[in-house]
Amino acid sequence: MPLAVLFRDPALVVVDKPAGLAVDEDLLPLAARELGPPGGRAWPRVVHRLDRGTSGCLALALGKAAEQGLARSLEQGTWEKEYLAVVRGHPPPAGSLDTPYGPDPRDRRRFTTRLTTPRRARLSYRTLERLQDASLVRVVLDTGRTHQIRVQLAEEGYPIVGDDVYGAAHPAIQRPALHAERLAFPHPLEGGRVGCAAPLPADISRLLHDLGCKSVP
Repeated sequence: MPLAVLFRDPALVVVDKPAGLAVDEDLLPLAARELGPPGGRAWPRVVHRLDRGTSGCLALALGKAAEQGLARSLEQGTWEKEYLAVVRGHPPPAGSLDTPYGPDPRDRRRFTTRLTTPRRARLSYRTLERLQDASLVRVVLDTGRTHQIRVQLAEEGYPIVGDDVYGAAHPAIQRPALHAERLAFPHPLEGGRVGCAAPLPADISRLLHDLGCKSVP
């Protein structure tokens, strides 16, 4: 299926990344074929990433100046990143997490908060609806560590449903029920602000329906 474009101008594009695509290996070549000019001379540039199993808003720069501007504003913390997640259990109505973060010394493919390091990971969340042994939560991401939402929520006791790496595999969904719903950031060249929202994908909608959710976004 072609990539769904949420925003595009000469400097950048925001796409609705499907679950199952790795950003560098799969999505970037696809974006170059679909979004680049004839002749394939322009290659979209990655500024931030989503895990292979995560769907939703992903911004790509279409030139060096835009890449530098987006990277600078991301480093300055002026991006807004909101996710929807279905988690096991019932978290408090709202909360925030500010923890150490790094590769798990017992398994370098995983990450953990349970180590001593100056590197921090920060997020906040709000419970939208409590379901049967699960909850729908909105997460606001302040930092962008690899696997961050999956790890912090799991180690807080609320793993994301469908995440077989961090402890909540589920027969109704074959990937973590995590979706990058909203993304906003300063335009890297023109000023002003770019804001996008990606609709909830069908597999998470079906999962929420099966769990009896009354407020499916």
